[in-house]
Amino acid sequence: MRLSHSSDSSGARILFIAAWGTICSLIIGAPFLALHSCHSASSILYLLFSCICHQIPERCFTLSGYSLAVCHRCAGMYVGFLLGSFFELGPLHRSLRVRRIAVLTAMGAMLLDVLASATGLWSRTAGRVGTGLLFGLVISSLLVRAFSEFLHEAPWRRPTAELSQLKGGLS
Repeated sequence: MRLSHSSDSSGARILFIAAWGTICSLIIGAPFLALHSCHSASSILYLLFSCICHQIPERCFTLSGYSLAVCHRCAGMYVGFLLGSFFELGPLHRSLRVRRIAVLTAMGAMLLDVLASATGLWSRTAGRVGTGLLFGLVISSLLVRAFSEFLHEAPWRRPTAELSQLKGGLS
């Protein structure tokens, strides 16, 4: 039995919400565990996230004196990934050109914020979080749509006759 494209979309959305929700929970979990004297578990989480984030303490939000496992920008990105999984940004999916412009705009805003911070023009937490959030929203919306289309078009979902024809053509 073939599932509809809307069920593929719902399945992809639920999968991404669960994945990004888990990652966001782990980011908050590191200081929470440290606060409750689970230092080994907390250290493991900090170590895992250190592979993808610099974790400079003055650039991280804190929870009762303990830094989150990622910096402001990364936190914005992960929250954006999570929020973007909940909503389909309709205008973003109108055309390939619109998607390219959206991705380049999100990346460009983040790059400008990084360069402005590196050159000393400004160094604002709101800029870091905001550009990370924008990037996360755009990328997540595109990823959910792409994964949904992958599930809808997956080879194992094709009718048996079509698969037999494909196998015969490969011989």
